[in-house]
Amino acid sequence: LVDLQLNRQIHVTLFESWKSFGEFVAAYTKAVAEAPYKREQAKTEFPFYLEKEWRGGVKVDHSGKGLFQVWKRQIQQFNRISLETAEAIASAYPAPQLLIQAYKTCSSEQERENMLANIIVHRGDGVTATSRRVGPDISRRIYLQMTSHDPDLYLDFTG
Repeated sequence: LVDLQLNRQIHVTLFESWKSFGEFVAAYTKAVAEAPYKREQAKTEFPFYLEKEWRGGVKVDHSGKGLFQVWKRQIQQFNRISLETAEAIASAYPAPQLLIQAYKTCSSEQERENMLANIIVHRGDGVTATSRRVGPDISRRIYLQMTSHDPDLYLDFTG
């Protein structure tokens, strides 16, 4: 096996059962089938976000028109923050400076970390409309990003 893997570049995988072999074959087949699609995705300017409106950027004129859209996109760059969540936070605090000022009015670290947690996020329209809160995890991550001076801070830590 070592000779095959090192000298012939043939990868050998041993399986304990037919079931694990079948799962491997299914996963491998899926990967081969999706490969052309993934190659096409990688050709775009921003492969991590394919929506057309994101690729074009935001124009900001001299009067500041467009800054609100930039602020929403900045919030959306966090992992697991949807457009609806970003809109809810940006509507409550229409500029980063307003959010920083609001943090300064809080009396404790705990209050600052949870300041955004109860903002209501609306999704959908009509019968399918739902609402939920921003939640403490997203609130804490945004607080840390907006106030920390540590360039190596990892914001996706949960715990």
